[in-house]
Amino acid sequence: MSTQDTTQEPKARPKWFGAAVMLLALVLVGLLAWGLRVFLFPSNDEPAADPTTAATQTAPSSAPASASATAGPVADADSAWDCQADLDNDEVSVADSAPVVDEWVAAGYGVVPFSEFGGCQKQPSELRVGYAHTEAGSLMAAATFAVALDPSRSVEAAEDLEVAVAEGPNRELLGERAQRIRDGLEEGSDGVAASLSTLIGYVQNEYSENAASYQLVYTLTPPNGLEQKIVGQVDLVWEDGDWKLDPASGTELISGSQYQGQPYIQWGPDS
Repeated sequence: MSTQDTTQEPKARPKWFGAAVMLLALVLVGLLAWGLRVFLFPSNDEPAADPTTAATQTAPSSAPASASATAGPVADADSAWDCQADLDNDEVSVADSAPVVDEWVAAGYGVVPFSEFGGCQKQPSELRVGYAHTEAGSLMAAATFAVALDPSRSVEAAEDLEVAVAEGPNRELLGERAQRIRDGLEEGSDGVAASLSTLIGYVQNEYSENAASYQLVYTLTPPNGLEQKIVGQVDLVWEDGDWKLDPASGTELISGSQYQGQPYIQWGPDS
């Protein structure tokens, strides 16, 4: 399988993009020792934290395959990106065992999985899209969107709205809020919490041909050194030939809570 970063536009997509996208960040609820607030957008005046603090094993920002502006084989009509034709589309369940990851690459405030199951198309913002229409593909998308969507960071990042978030009123509201933060009209939260978090596992809530839902489990080590576990629920839909985030609401991309001891499948950059 040959994955590649491409720069072509999505097939059959308009040339314009929506005004803004929102950072999908970990929603931290009820963290007692540190008192971290829920964060949805990074602050414009705070640069992204070094993602190497989120995990001991990181990979170069480039993909395993050399970047190329040349389109690969054309994917089927249900795909948004030509590079999806090269992905592994075998129907293998991830409900009980974790998929193999070729590399964990730096993105946003942490590291994200890159493999034959997806992330083949790298946007100008560095966000990876283009996933297999399978369980493994949906999981790769969930883990990526959880830490790498950052619409308030730049105009380029704002253009990810259309390719990474499901169409609808929630997307419009989230985009409007991201625009206000970029314009300095609304304060965004910083990315410290996400940069101190490391993915350690997941639970598959459900999967169907057109929708998927995962609970992603992270360890969080705040400045006081008291490690905690948090859970972020990421919901996805298959739309316009790729997995997209289905927002929790018009103000939150995902919902989250403190880890309550539920069993999970170990999976992450340190596993």
